[in-house]
This record gives sequence, structure tokens and C-alpha cells, in this order.
Amino acid sequence: MKNKKGLSLFNYVFIAILAVVLISSAVGMFFVGGYTSKSMPELFMVMAVASILNCIQHKFFVKEKDERNIDIENLSKAKAFDVMQIAFGILIIIYGFLKANLLIIVLAVVAYLVIFVAQMSYFTKYHKEM
Repeated sequence: MKNKKGLSLFNYVFIAILAVVLISSAVGMFFVGGYTSKSMPELFMVMAVASILNCIQHKFFVKEKDERNIDIENLSKAKAFDVMQIAFGILIIIYGFLKANLLIIVLAVVAYLVIFVAQMSYFTKYHKEM
């Protein structure tokens, strides 16, 4: 079921869940983390930049869905994932050297491990299919 813009019900549910998670994490950061109200505009600025970049990426890169463009998109995602692995590892090491809050370091390590678990699970899934 899609509307005029092409968004399905799943997209609306995903956006709603994402909004609830972001708002609850902002409230949690405010009350539990001891952050001031100065961090809220920064959080909204990050969300705005991410949404703008996502729109630009879809308008700039998604032109036709032929095999060549799909292969190019998949290859670019693979290379970006490789760069992200290195950058994320360096970020965790920097957090450790700066003696950041242990919760921040643990959350970064957990996110890093979740990414690798997802990569390994999809690798085994596609390996069995091919």
C-alpha cells in the first residue's frame, strides 16, 4: 500500500518508531546524563543534516534502476562500509584515550559489534543462497 509519494506503510511505521526512539533518547540524555538544554539544538541539527543528506543522496544517485547502477550502488556501499569500520574503530580508541564516560565507550563498542554481527549473518545467508 503506497501513497502518491511512494512511501509504504512500513516507511511510516519506521519513521514513527525512529521519532519515538530519538525523542526518548533525548529525554533520557537530559534527565539521566545531566546534559543541559544546550544539547537539544545540537541533536536536532544532526537529525536535520542527516535527513537533508539522505534526500540529496536519493535525488543525486538514484536515476535508473538498471543492473549497472545497482552494481555501482552496491560497490559504493561496500567501500563506504569498509571506511566506516576503520573510522568507527579509531573513534572508539580516541574515546578510550580521552577517558570519556564508560557508558559512551560501551555503547560505541556495542554498536560496532552489532554492525559486525549483521555483516556476518548476511554473509552466511548470502553464502548459503549462492
